[in-house]
Amino acid sequence: MDKHELLDCITKADKDPAPIDKTVLSGLSGAKIVALLKNLALKIVNNDVTYLEVGVFQGLTLLSVAGSVPEYEVFGIDNFAFFDRDGRNLAIIRDRMSRLKIENARIINEDFEEALETLGKFTGNKKVGFFFIDGPHDYRSQLMCLLLIKPLLTENAVIIIDDCNYRHVRQANKDFLKTNPDFKLIFQAYTPAHPSNLSDDERKDAETGWWNGINLIARDPGNVFEPFFPPVPHTKTLFENDHIIHTARYPEAFRKYSRIINLLASLRGAGSKKNITGKFRSLNTFSDNLTIDNYNPSFFSSSV
Repeated sequence: MDKHELLDCITKADKDPAPIDKTVLSGLSGAKIVALLKNLALKIVNNDVTYLEVGVFQGLTLLSVAGSVPEYEVFGIDNFAFFDRDGRNLAIIRDRMSRLKIENARIINEDFEEALETLGKFTGNKKVGFFFIDGPHDYRSQLMCLLLIKPLLTENAVIIIDDCNYRHVRQANKDFLKTNPDFKLIFQAYTPAHPSNLSDDERKDAETGWWNGINLIARDPGNVFEPFFPPVPHTKTLFENDHIIHTARYPEAFRKYSRIINLLASLRGAGSKKNITGKFRSLNTFSDNLTIDNYNPSFFSSSV
């Protein structure tokens, strides 16, 4: 996929995102993201090259893409271990497929690592030309998604990562790009905070826009684009602190009692480092000072 096609897909999504029809579909994404996925799918997906996503939830993105390329199979990986307390999400997706008359969406009901390691048994001989990551957003899961998909991608594959407002997601993306120079960040877009922490008007903008931030990465086998990386803090204190959690006697307690820990820390004035201390009780993204959106500086170079 050349830069002109990429630019066309991004600018169309940015300027004219179709509103999401919430009479059937709903989910945690923005209209610009859904529009971009559909635009790219129309350019990339065919009989031999497929679309794959990690993190289906209730089917908003997968079914939107499937509806845009009804003649081709598309795939979504989700074992519904998160955000599915009542165990209803798979049934919701099936119902929505029926109502929308979508027959080309395939659900891979597996852990994402196991699914990616054995993807051929689900997709056959198809290569992945378009990969959307919206699954677990911890650092390791994010990085593993990128590492495991690499040998399964076409030469000119495109990857979109959702929820890039989170600094640990950006860090995983940067680490992947640093160690895999044949992939380049082409476009990035962010919002000031997680939509749950935005004002009503700001949340509406996120719902019609880039939701919780995205990075678009393209495979660059000819090395024509400049190295370009998502912004991350220089300090790696939080990642170094992972060692403390992993070696604690009760590591699960950190998650279970995080609210109590936050309260005690605030009472004792422990949150003195501004680049570490969040503004909100939860879902801190540390994206309030990021550029709203921008392209790889070499993207508009005449030599590219």
